[in-house]
Amino acid sequence: MYDLEEARLIDEIKKRSSRRVLLQLPEGLKPQAARLADKLQSVTGAEVFVSGDPCYGACDLALHQMKELHADLLIHVGHAEIPNENAHDDTVYIEARSDEKMEKPLAEALRLLNDEKDIGLAASVQHLHLLKPARESLERAGKTVWIGKASGRLKHEGQILGCDYGSVQSIAGKVEAFIVIAAGDFHALGVSLSTGKRTIVADPYQQTARDTAHLVDRILRQRYATILKFKEAQRVGIVVGLKSGQINMSLGKRLKTLLEQSGKHCMLIASSELIPDSLESFTDLDALVETACPRVAIDDRSRYHKPVVSSEEALIAIGKKSWGDYGKHTEETWNRASTTADEAAS
Repeated sequence: MYDLEEARLIDEIKKRSSRRVLLQLPEGLKPQAARLADKLQSVTGAEVFVSGDPCYGACDLALHQMKELHADLLIHVGHAEIPNENAHDDTVYIEARSDEKMEKPLAEALRLLNDEKDIGLAASVQHLHLLKPARESLERAGKTVWIGKASGRLKHEGQILGCDYGSVQSIAGKVEAFIVIAAGDFHALGVSLSTGKRTIVADPYQQTARDTAHLVDRILRQRYATILKFKEAQRVGIVVGLKSGQINMSLGKRLKTLLEQSGKHCMLIASSELIPDSLESFTDLDALVETACPRVAIDDRSRYHKPVVSSEEALIAIGKKSWGDYGKHTEETWNRASTTADEAAS
């Protein structure tokens, strides 16, 4: 179960005298939507709409829907606010902390560790409250535990996002391995790629722990093969995302300049949703670069029939970055890519 902070939401709606509320949840939390909407509506009298569109993170606020519905409050569930970027007076963030237990997966994670003594600890937002007890448990087992500071798009210490691993990168030089408290392999894969360190995921939902080494090796081989295919592409589409926290038009334009200087013909594509069927309708294109989210090219790779690369991978393909730098999938990547393109255009 998740803590949806219902009392706080009711108080916020009443305090703001909100008349129409838009409720936005990611796919994994949408089963909670009907009950939550019913309760908010019955207790406060406000009209509640639930967004039916996919939601990928705090970078994907339903601001357009809110405007079209003339809603006066957006309740965004399942993600933390991105500091200095998407703070809106008419938006309330509910992080939806999970009440799953950690004893069994953490014990399994400890058994998977070899002689590693210095351990980095990180979690997705639903499990950040588990970092303190996990740290205490690891220290009782004789480990030295490090938790990285918040920076960039991160609000909390030890937090990780699919697009920002600054907290773990800040301590990577101090640790021998990471334990990531999260569901599935998504976040742990990013930690391993961005730090180069052994990473074990402790999954509270499956109540298991597993090493990501084989997965990382497979992903790196796949990405290297994709970059080689992209090098041969002549006609390239550069996709600029239009979601609230994913717009990076300057990077798209600068990459176009840089790729054209390398001999490719480029077209800028603006898209709110990165849907393979729609993007592959551009049959005259040989490959795509997507600048919206640095994880799309990795996690959706099997859905595309043509090479799709991130901005970082595009720079590797044309020799502006080295393969040895691969994997730093953070907001810093966008900034570096923009700087590289600026230098090439000047």
